Amino acid sequence: SIDHNRSSDYFATASDSAVQIWSPDRSAPVQTHQDLWGSDDTVGVVRYNPAERSLLAMCSADRGVGLFDTRLASPLRKTVLSMKSNCLEWNPLEPMNFVVGNEDYNAYGFDMRKLDRPLMIYKGHIGAVLAVSWSPTGREFVTGSYDRTVRIFPSRRGTSREMYHARRMQRVFTVNYSADNRYIVSGSDDTNLRLWK
Repeated sequence: SIDHNRSSDYFATASDSAVQIWSPDRSAPVQTHQDLWGSDDTVGVVRYNPAERSLLAMCSADRGVGLFDTRLASPLRKTVLSMKSNCLEWNPLEPMNFVVGNEDYNAYGFDMRKLDRPLMIYKGHIGAVLAVSWSPTGREFVTGSYDRTVRIFPSRRGTSREMYHARRMQRVFTVNYSADNRYIVSGSDDTNLRLWK
C-alpha cells in the first residue's frame, strides 16, 4: 500500500516488514518503522490523516487497526477486530473519523480518539469489503466487495442507501468518487471500469 502526504512531499509505504516514509529526493526511506506494537505482522494498508500530516492509520494482518505518529516514531493506539481489514479511508471533512472495510462483510466507522469500539457498523454486503472511498462532501462513502456489488452508505446510518451491480461484473477491488461528487468509478476482477451515477 502507498499513500501520499497532502501537505508535504513525503509518502508512506506498507510492506511485509515495515512502514516506511519516503521522500522523492532520496533513494532510501527517510524513516523505517518495524516491530509496530511488538508484532512482526504485515501492514497491508497505510493512510495519512488529511489534517494531521504526521498521523498514519494502518491495517495489519494480525486483524489490527492502529494509529502511528511519525514525529515521535511510535505507535499511538490499536484495536483488534475479529477478522482482517482490507482497506481504510479517512473522512475528508471530519478527519478524526475513518472507515475500514473488513473480511467479515462489514465496514466499521471509527473515531481516532476512541478506538476501543466502532462508532458505527455498516452492514449489507455478503462478501468481504475490499475497497472504501469517501465522497468529497464527507457525508457518505462507497464500498466495493467480493460479493460483486458497490454500495453507498450514509455516514450516520448503518445500512446502504443504494446498491449497484451489473450482470457480468465480478469482484470489486477499487472504488472512487469523482471530484464533483456526481459519479462513482468501480474497478472489478473482470478488467472493467464502470461509471455509476
